[in-house]
Amino acid sequence: MRPFGWLPGKTACAILASLLPFACCVNNASAADTDTWVHEVGIYGWFAGIDGTVHYPGGPGSGADFSYEASDILENLEMILMAGVESKYNRWSIIADIVYMDVGDDTNQTFYTGSGEPVTGSVNLDLSSWILTGAAGYAVVNGEQGSLSLIGGVRYLTVDVDTSLGFNGPLPVSHPPNSVSESEGVLDGIVGIRGRIQLNENWYIPYHADIGAGGSDLTWQLFAGVGYRFSWGDIRFGYRHLDYDLDDSNVMQEMILSGPVLGVGFRF
Repeated sequence: MRPFGWLPGKTACAILASLLPFACCVNNASAADTDTWVHEVGIYGWFAGIDGTVHYPGGPGSGADFSYEASDILENLEMILMAGVESKYNRWSIIADIVYMDVGDDTNQTFYTGSGEPVTGSVNLDLSSWILTGAAGYAVVNGEQGSLSLIGGVRYLTVDVDTSLGFNGPLPVSHPPNSVSESEGVLDGIVGIRGRIQLNENWYIPYHADIGAGGSDLTWQLFAGVGYRFSWGDIRFGYRHLDYDLDDSNVMQEMILSGPVLGVGFRF
């Protein structure tokens, strides 16, 4: 696990707290409230790099840190799906977000056996994952200058990890296994805030922050960007970071996705 792993969680909490005073300075007029359902379906590309840790049983330090840059993912991508839905009625909202990706790559890694002896090998990693988020929100601020909603819900992560090791040179008696495969599912409760700061009639700043736990030790997410509103929908560009700190007993112990997002939303 990364050193000082508690810092990101505290950072997320600090950002959540720092955004709440926004409610005090935004016009709380009900001009943006509506008594009819408004739906928005978004399709987006998340050009995220992936970092993480896969654990191999077999001795202290028998872990494989892996890292995919966004360019590596595009080269080794087998399938990807990203979409979001938001439905609003008056100040209430229902939010759903779907991310699916399947990537594979090779990397070199040094392992340590139970006796502390280093073993060098080539790791072939195939990673597929669903990240499903569902939440409900209530707009404590909903005016002409922007909005701020308190949200609560769940996020479900499934990870299928298939790895194989090719060791270089003779192997000691004690060494990590030649392959590790596991499917894991993690359900977390999340709370957070989301909304927008209206710059003018068309331009605005969307934001989202959440944090949670349950099946994982900690999960947190941040997004901020800029958007342009049309009569039919919106175009948004921003940066999204999603962090999972999983239990040490799992094969997948940590997964981080971070990178720019470009999306379009259709409103009806």
